[in-house]
Amino acid sequence: MRETILITGASSGIGKATALYLAKKGYRVIGTSRSKGRLSEIAAAAALGLPITGVEIDINCDESVSNGMGAVLAEHGRIDVLVNNAGYGLWGPIERLTLDEVKAQFESNLFAMLRMIRAVAPGMMDRGYGKIINMSSVEGRLATPYNGAYASSKFALEGMSEALRAEMRPFGVFVAVVEPGLFRTDFQQNQVIGREVDEGAGSERFAPHLARYRTKHRRFERFASDPVRVAKVVHRAVRSRRPAFRYPVGLDARLGMLGARLLPERLFQALVSRVTM
Repeated sequence: MRETILITGASSGIGKATALYLAKKGYRVIGTSRSKGRLSEIAAAAALGLPITGVEIDINCDESVSNGMGAVLAEHGRIDVLVNNAGYGLWGPIERLTLDEVKAQFESNLFAMLRMIRAVAPGMMDRGYGKIINMSSVEGRLATPYNGAYASSKFALEGMSEALRAEMRPFGVFVAVVEPGLFRTDFQQNQVIGREVDEGAGSERFAPHLARYRTKHRRFERFASDPVRVAKVVHRAVRSRRPAFRYPVGLDARLGMLGARLLPERLFQALVSRVTM
């Protein structure tokens, strides 16, 4: 029997690439977005006969998740694999971000994922089988300047996932995290810039540093990879009988993690600052 896979944030980027890739591999795929209208490519793939469907679920809303998942389970019977992918990045110096902005970052990147886990884990535990794959980031292992809010949400996700992996294993449910580096998606365009980053009292202190960062980051964008590479890694975790816990994806992610592990901390931090700022 083909496994049923639910992927959040399937309207664009890594989520969309993963949903379409797994559907082409023959899995029954359910892709979600907070707006059904954004799932047009999923609908087009379904019209061509792929085993994929789009469902509107706002993962930040208890009622939407409860109603949406109730309908999904009524139609499909079970979820074998959850790919917790939806999220966004909040950008700016920590000192310039408001508490409300950081709370919203954690709401989408951590608490929404927990909301989805709570929706599918009981059924997986009852059946003695399931996989939960949480989309983290290289920023979940090492934080770079001006990505502190995003990185901290991913650090928290990795900590939660590590505990969850041990807790779920006796029930036959495996938990993994995927840690992509830089890929060609809409992530940068959809990134939220803190409203006090470029304006307001004190913003001028960071202006020259932010300008250098933005110039350097634009140069790196040409090295971004095809998000299908991430989809293939998710597929590897899905088909593995005993998936690994961490799956870094991309040369930049691997080199960054290797440097953080092998280099003296002071030297590594100096290199990060030099490359980014």
